[in-house]
Parts: sequence; structure tokens; C-alpha cells
Amino acid sequence: MLFLVRHAHSDYSPDEMRGLSESGRLAAVRIADLLQDRGIAAIVSSPYTRAIQTVQPLADRIGIAIEVDPDLRERHLSAGPLADFQRCLEATWRDFDLAYPGGESSAAAQARVSGAIGRVLEFASDRNAVVASHGNALALFLHTIDSNVDFGFWAKMSTPDVYAVAPRNETAWSYRRVWTDVQ
Repeated sequence: MLFLVRHAHSDYSPDEMRGLSESGRLAAVRIADLLQDRGIAAIVSSPYTRAIQTVQPLADRIGIAIEVDPDLRERHLSAGPLADFQRCLEATWRDFDLAYPGGESSAAAQARVSGAIGRVLEFASDRNAVVASHGNALALFLHTIDSNVDFGFWAKMSTPDVYAVAPRNETAWSYRRVWTDVQ
């Protein structure tokens, strides 16, 4: 089983390495509560501080180190600010090849994140693993499992969020949300 963890809440700033807010730190402890008895053998995270901090309480509790994979970073939409971020992001979900100047297309980000998750699955083998990343990156990966995962799905994801992903058979996977906003 693979658990995909979207990072907990952080106060927005343009700094990619910003940490969690107070509510985010509390949610990170709840994630540890949720996953500590799931037989987790590996935790792999985006290099961004907020992703690492989200799974640090779990790693501390079960006594394993967090591995960092730079390919689990969030998608870089453009080199500079966009006038209407939401509208621009939504357009990239309609056209997976659309890339704004200095940015990454949905297709490229999906391939990057899927490759990283593939490496985690290979490393973990038959053991349970956690991947800590970001909303758009994880939604693009889930789109490879379910083509109904779209911009609307991403917009409804919470911070944090947790999905359990498991093989249904040799070629198909299923997923389900295991995080509840009130626990």
C-alpha cells in the first residue's frame, strides 16, 4: 500500500521552503496518528520544508528516516506571477501540453512525479510506504489512475490530505481518501 500525503497548511509566501503553520503542525501529528500502525517501511518526501515537516512526526514515531526525492517537488507553473493563477492552472488541466514561460506542463510534471513514485514503489517492494508531496503534483499522479481526477478534484483537496493507493491487479490501481478533516 502506498499513502500519498499532501502537505499540511503553511502560511503562503513565495518562499518554496516555507514551513508549516501552527494548524499545519497540529495536522502533521494527526497524520502520524493515522498512519503509525499501517506498517510503514519507507517515507519519501518532496524537498520542500512543508512536505518534510508534515511527515516528520510520523518518521519520529516509527523510527525511520525521511528520504528526499527532488522529483516530488510541486509543479512550477511559470517563471513569474500569473495574473489569474487559478484560471491559468485550470487551463493546464484542459491542455496537458500547455506550459507558461519558464513553467512546467501538466504532462511533464505528471511524468516527473510518476517516475518518482515508481521509484518509491520499487524500493518499498511489498512494504507500505508514504510519499509526501504537493496538491497539484499528487493530483496529476492520481490522474494516471483515474482520468476523472481533474482541476476540480485538485481544488477540493485539503491541506493536508491523505490517499491510500493499492494495486487492484497487475495493471490497474485504485485509490481512496483516508484523511478526514475532523478526526
